[in-house]
Amino acid sequence: MLPLKSKILLIVSLTVFLAFGVSWYLLYSVVKSAIVRQNTEELSRQTALLSISLANGGVEKLNEDFVRWEGILRGRVTLVDSLGAVLADSAKDPALMENHLGRPEVRDALEKGEGASIRYSDTTKMYSLYFARRVLMDGNPWVLRAAQPLELLTSVYGNTRNRFILNLLGGIVLILAFGMWLTRRVFRPLDRIVDSAGKIADGGEIRFPLLAEPELQRLSESLDRMSARLRNALDELRSEREDLSLIVTALPVGVILLDEGRSVRYLNRVAEDLLAVRGVVPQGLPVERILPSGEMYGLIQSAPGEEELCGTFCLPGRGGRYLQICSRKTATGVLLVITDLTEARRIEQSRRDFIADAGHELQTPLTAVRAAAEYLLESDWEEEDRKLLATILAQQERMTRLVDDLLYLSRMESEPPRPATEEVRLEALLSSVVEENRRHPFAGKIRFSEDFPREALVLAPGQDLARGLNNIVENSVKYVHEKFGDRAGGEIAVSLRRSGDYWSVLVEDNGPGISEESASHLFERFRRGDNSRARGEWGRGGYGLGLAMAKRILLHAGGDIFFHPKEGGALFEILIPAKERQGK
Repeated sequence: MLPLKSKILLIVSLTVFLAFGVSWYLLYSVVKSAIVRQNTEELSRQTALLSISLANGGVEKLNEDFVRWEGILRGRVTLVDSLGAVLADSAKDPALMENHLGRPEVRDALEKGEGASIRYSDTTKMYSLYFARRVLMDGNPWVLRAAQPLELLTSVYGNTRNRFILNLLGGIVLILAFGMWLTRRVFRPLDRIVDSAGKIADGGEIRFPLLAEPELQRLSESLDRMSARLRNALDELRSEREDLSLIVTALPVGVILLDEGRSVRYLNRVAEDLLAVRGVVPQGLPVERILPSGEMYGLIQSAPGEEELCGTFCLPGRGGRYLQICSRKTATGVLLVITDLTEARRIEQSRRDFIADAGHELQTPLTAVRAAAEYLLESDWEEEDRKLLATILAQQERMTRLVDDLLYLSRMESEPPRPATEEVRLEALLSSVVEENRRHPFAGKIRFSEDFPREALVLAPGQDLARGLNNIVENSVKYVHEKFGDRAGGEIAVSLRRSGDYWSVLVEDNGPGISEESASHLFERFRRGDNSRARGEWGRGGYGLGLAMAKRILLHAGGDIFFHPKEGGALFEILIPAKERQGK
């Protein structure tokens, strides 16, 4: 592509060339028109005189006049009949000449009375003017034509053309020289501005030059202000990047930033340690080169738009290290956050092992305590002593249930979920759970209501599911009794309805309710609905394992449990995957 200077020179040169060409054409047209008009008038007079001679003496007299007027005519005279045959000519033998009916001036003369035309002869290298006049001989139209070479027109054309070419060449040279000088003078300030902009782009801190031209000076000042703002923005950006780099480096988690092509743009030291990366990772390295597992790359490929996608991976080659990788799409790629879960997994496993070991170890002394208490009860004791022995048995049963719950919960947390194959009629199971809680010692004045469909099939371990549902309903029974005691007014409603691919079980009560603070920890171990409440009767309250066990049971069955806050009570929603009956 031509630079701007060359384009300007080319445009100016073409403009000068067109101006010279138009001027030469107009000048030549004016001169040509004047010469042709003058010679046409002269030939018109000659043909008028020759027509008189032809009318008085015929063709013979005309031939004599040709000889007598040879020096006056300065050209050639031809007589043509109405059919185009040449009857007489002052320069050639008429018998040897071709038919002239096709000549334009002859046709015009026969039709209009007069005709004229200009033709260039390649033989004489000259223009000639032909003028024809119609004359009547014996009632027939003849044409008397005179031709005269336009020596002046030919000379003028040649001279003006040569001078035009010389002047054009000289003008182009002058224009090029002037254009180069002008463009250099005009573009010199712009070149200085461009040079300054290039130095600023390379990192230099200079000001744009002061210029004499007001327009260019305003441009220079505007560029100066823009350059200052750009430097400030770059300084702020550099400072923010340094701060962000320090923050990311100090984070206890690994951070990897990828571009749109899934190549590494940045990773911190923690990420290098967690992924066991050796050596320096160059920018632009494909991320699969540093990932120790192909499953991790699948997590990157399926990164959603706005939501965060996480996965946990085990690296057996590094001592069984567990890593959690969360991926999120950014405007320019994908952000990976890597968290080391090894220590948390080890602590969780130690806790489960401790609970299992402690539970098994406690079974023996608890059994011995129960055996001793039962043996003592068989003897004769005072009433007060028998009450103490009954209390020992009640607390032993309570501690045994606690150990059983801990062992069961530990087993549920350690075993992976397995697909259930047992078909359970959920409405029948719920009916038995409600009926069992009607016989609960605290449910004497509580009114139960049921709303179940005729059939609700699920695939789930029936015994575990019954235990989880019973824990939820029993939890409502305890808290409704805490509010109403032995008074009437307590209500528990259990309903079952279809919700998409799930059966939804709703357990609603009008007990004291659960605070917002307690609701967020409701399904954790050793968390009760309201820790501030003391147990109404010694040894009556639970240890906060019932809802945690119910949560685990439902998760293993492919469902879940949710707490919905409500005024004057509590509402639990249980979702269990539905099973369609075959043949429907």
